[in-house]
Amino acid sequence: MLTALIAGSIRADDVASSLPPDLPLVTAPPIPAPWLREAVILQPYGHSAFVALAAPGDRPERLKKDFGFNTIIVQPTDSHNSIAKPEDKLTEEQFRAGIAAYRKAGYHILLYTSLMADGLSPEFQSGEIGRQHPDWIQRDPKGNPVLVWGVPWLCPSTGARQLALDRCLRLVSEYDPDGLMLDNNQFFSAAAGWTCYCDSCAKGFRQYAKQRFGDEQCREIFGAAPEQLALPTKEGPLFALWMNWRNRVWAEVNESFRARLRAVKPDIMFFANTQYLFDTGMLASDLQLTHEDVVLSESCNLSSRQMSAKLVLGHALAAGRPLWNYVGTFAKADDYTGLQPAETIGPWIAATLAHGARPWIVDGFDEGPTNAAARQEMSRLLSFAAAHPEFYNGKPAALVATLISPTSRSVLHRPLIPPHVGVLQSRGVPIVALRDDEVTAEKLKPFRVLTIESAPCLDQASVDAIAAWVRAGGVLIAARDTATHDELGRPHDASPLWQALELKSRPDKETAVGRGTVISPEAAKFSSVATPRLEQFAFQTPQESAIEIVPYRTEHSLLLHVIRHQASTTPVHLRLPSPISAAEESAQLFAPGKRGAAVLRLSKNGDERFIEFVPPSAYCVIKIPLTQ
Repeated sequence: MLTALIAGSIRADDVASSLPPDLPLVTAPPIPAPWLREAVILQPYGHSAFVALAAPGDRPERLKKDFGFNTIIVQPTDSHNSIAKPEDKLTEEQFRAGIAAYRKAGYHILLYTSLMADGLSPEFQSGEIGRQHPDWIQRDPKGNPVLVWGVPWLCPSTGARQLALDRCLRLVSEYDPDGLMLDNNQFFSAAAGWTCYCDSCAKGFRQYAKQRFGDEQCREIFGAAPEQLALPTKEGPLFALWMNWRNRVWAEVNESFRARLRAVKPDIMFFANTQYLFDTGMLASDLQLTHEDVVLSESCNLSSRQMSAKLVLGHALAAGRPLWNYVGTFAKADDYTGLQPAETIGPWIAATLAHGARPWIVDGFDEGPTNAAARQEMSRLLSFAAAHPEFYNGKPAALVATLISPTSRSVLHRPLIPPHVGVLQSRGVPIVALRDDEVTAEKLKPFRVLTIESAPCLDQASVDAIAAWVRAGGVLIAARDTATHDELGRPHDASPLWQALELKSRPDKETAVGRGTVISPEAAKFSSVATPRLEQFAFQTPQESAIEIVPYRTEHSLLLHVIRHQASTTPVHLRLPSPISAAEESAQLFAPGKRGAAVLRLSKNGDERFIEFVPPSAYCVIKIPLTQ
């Protein structure tokens, strides 16, 4: 029995204890520098980094003029040279002169480094660090090292953490950058399973369990005292706790690095490259996102529809921080050169701009043969955004919100992006996502409807906030398994959500609660029930037009960012949702590559207002004056 308990297979009905709250994590406020929300970032790599830095000439000014770039991230000399071909290696003098040229042209300078690979330093790439410190290596359940790029990755629970921090401090001292990025800030996997099972992680996990639960409650819930806990390999409550602890490790890394770096340079910004869309909890990214100054994730080989859904998720996880979107424009993955075709790059960048993320363009800018049409399309879109900053400072105008639950993804394998989100986007219903552990009644105030499709793990504070919002008049569409499990995946006797709403059980039909309404569809019917209920908030367009609308409000206007996910010359009949009250009979259409604005007529059909137009490209912005 004890073995089963330690492995994490304990049944919920074997446990009577409620869970103590998680231990607090120190959280410093993010750097509020305005440039973080205006950045257009270029990341050269390998050969193109050599081209960008060795003899830049007027290149910084040209790229700024043609593409709107104002920020560049580069690998320091030792890191670049560890991966570059012999003919592409940089001298220290070339590197310093190169970044000075970009700084002179008004660029912010970011430097690349990492913990898991010591910033791709020569000592890491050669395997020297791993040989000298085998106890610093991420390990799988059988003790095997995690090998990526043929080199063992380093574990943040070991002395590698201090090594990486020392490197960060040295980079700031030597180059005075505006910011630092830790690449691949994550645990990984090996053939035998997830990581990390090194001795330092085992010790750290047991200390966490003891501090949070104490001996008695740890025995009661997990069947063993903290010092007897073995790192789990099978899913269950202990595995869920271990996943949470792994998330905390990387959050603590970020917070401790930020504190030390700010002590040296108070205005330095710090962030990490995280794969926040990952479909399991393997990478341990969930908690670190609120412990950095911007949120970044790599976006490669997605459709533009998938890109849109990912950025809705990204804003939820960023919880108000700037969102930067790595757009992998390179055609050759082995050396990051060339450009993807224009019809691929255009919708990617359009989705990035429309969803209020800052574009992080990764490569294709070497001086060799390239795709001229793709480069022109990139220039057209990025320079349009740079010329119209007023289009990117509005507040989201969506009246529908949905809940994102990383814990439910990790513990119970629910989709991180609720399936109905893409359905609503394709039907013209704009939607904003909120992270489940960031929900408050105040954050819910702007919304008329909240949907919850994939959040069986929902804590009491979130439940109470949602219930208060419903009673004040909100419409809740919640799956029947909402809030049915705790953070360890153990089922509740009854969902605290229905209890907070003073319902005996989940409602079988639309039910009034206070001034609000609760609807609880069957899982298989969630989208089909939610979609018609939300038509009043839709910018109704023909689905075959492949149009998506992302609306924002400014003081006097509604800004509709229009993405065309597929090329077409079909006219679009765009109906405005009933809650929108336009002040005039016309609107303005602004399009990349076009001077000035085209005038669009706001027509009427009974009480409906609509616009007919042909989107001139993959992306445009429509400005509609609003009544006060």
